[in-house]
Amino acid sequence: MAHETEKQKINPFSHVVDSDHIEILPTIGLEIHGLAIGGVPIKFIIFITISALVVGWAMIWLGRKMQTGEPPQGKLWNLLEYLVFFVRDWIARPGVGERDAPKYLPYFTTLFLFIFAMNLMGMLPFLGSPTASIMVTGALALVSFVVIHASGVSEMGGAKYLKSFTPHIHIEGGAGMQIFAKVLTIGMAGLEYLTAFIRASVLAIRLFANMLAGHTVLFMILFFIALVSDPRYVVPIAEGKDWLFYPVSIFSVCLVVALSLLELFIAGLQAFIFTFLTAVFIGLAKHPPH
Repeated sequence: MAHETEKQKINPFSHVVDSDHIEILPTIGLEIHGLAIGGVPIKFIIFITISALVVGWAMIWLGRKMQTGEPPQGKLWNLLEYLVFFVRDWIARPGVGERDAPKYLPYFTTLFLFIFAMNLMGMLPFLGSPTASIMVTGALALVSFVVIHASGVSEMGGAKYLKSFTPHIHIEGGAGMQIFAKVLTIGMAGLEYLTAFIRASVLAIRLFANMLAGHTVLFMILFFIALVSDPRYVVPIAEGKDWLFYPVSIFSVCLVVALSLLELFIAGLQAFIFTFLTAVFIGLAKHPPH
């Protein structure tokens, strides 16, 4: 019965949910507790703050270096400058166009690096990825939602921007066809207004789901070791077969290492996708297709 109680403590999402403690090396009792204010966990708030400070410092440092007019020197300078140019050439310019790219480049660069930094924090076993929380990705999507529609209003004015959601539909025919055209116009306008909110939701859910799934898969693969070795969790097929510990452990560790390298790529890819879609939505808001 005690074993059953212990089993319930295993949570495959423990690495990707907010909490009031950080488990650095729990096997020897090296943990940090009490990370809460008024009973509300603040572990992710701490990680978000660290990410913001790192990105802010990096951009200020890079800006001062670039102001000197000297050619890039050193790995850090080259890396940061490459990332800025990457955002400019592959996100800002394709998304909002050559004319508006310089105006939005600071926001896109900050957004990309901020999300990338939070994603990378999840690669450290004793930390966690804030972007695996729907609350965090929802907040990021809300900021992008405001920027997207504020850009549209700034470009066209409030009334004209709201009117841009209504498509121009021309159908020839009698009164019946004209009524049908009006109904179709109203229906499509409603869908367009709804799409404005759906786009922001897609930004939040896509990033959240990908980060949550990746870290959960890594946890479950490592948990295979406990399923063949720990008496509390051993599966029936592994009972009495202690030799299974070695092949399963080697397989699990090797697979996790390989998938972790893939996770590094995904950390950057998801930051790129979130920022690129934001840029595309801003471009659509400023220059609607109809």
